[in-house]
Amino acid sequence: MGDNLAAPQISEALKSVPWSSWVSVVGRAPEFRQMEILSKRYSPGAFLTLMVIAGLNDYQLKGKAEEAYWPPLRSLLEGSPTPGHPADLYRILEPFYRKERLPTAKVARLSRFLESPLAEELWTMSSSDVSKQLRTVWERVANTMGQAPKKKTVVFSLKTLGIGLLWLGEDGFDFDGIPVPVDSRLERLTPGLSEDEIRSFWDEVLAELKKTESRLTHIHLDSLLWQYAGEDQPRVFLEQLGVPFPEKVMKGFRNLCDSTKRQD
Repeated sequence: MGDNLAAPQISEALKSVPWSSWVSVVGRAPEFRQMEILSKRYSPGAFLTLMVIAGLNDYQLKGKAEEAYWPPLRSLLEGSPTPGHPADLYRILEPFYRKERLPTAKVARLSRFLESPLAEELWTMSSSDVSKQLRTVWERVANTMGQAPKKKTVVFSLKTLGIGLLWLGEDGFDFDGIPVPVDSRLERLTPGLSEDEIRSFWDEVLAELKKTESRLTHIHLDSLLWQYAGEDQPRVFLEQLGVPFPEKVMKGFRNLCDSTKRQD
């Protein structure tokens, strides 16, 4: 495979992205922008429980997540009473997911998580305790949902949990080993690879980037990739982030990724 050749080139290009832009790109993520007001209304544990279930059900949407999912979800929650228990949150969210695509599956996932011992524990935990136990929480989310730890919705729920922790002032949590959630946008950027190969590819890119900026995690990298892949004008997107020489950062990006295609 050619990924050992291409990943260092992409890493080298992305090393020109300053730390301030990595922070900015996370701040532009819809799950970050839309949930801000709720981080101030909910108790820390309740807010983090919400972030996990919102991440778990962020799939097969009616449209783009930044338009069709996170804004209406925030609007519903903002206009509802502040929940005091996971059961209260279930009653608020159940009608929302009844109207989504795959409603039966999403309501079942809502029930499975919010009625679990994990949700009960998260609800009463401090943000500091969740931060310290993040990797254990990852394993428990996977076990609760009956899925592999690296499945897209499980991993994405850890990303939204991590973003929730950032909102609550926690930034020292251990995110190493938690991969990028492989969705359609990442598949477009790394075509021709299996799900495991895509994860390995971006793990390699991140490992190289961390040699220059140790604070980087897949929260930062996935936020950049996901937003870049969804932009109609990716150059403008990078310029708005203040990335120097944006044409250098992503020039030939698809060609580099195409070189990783498997030889059938």
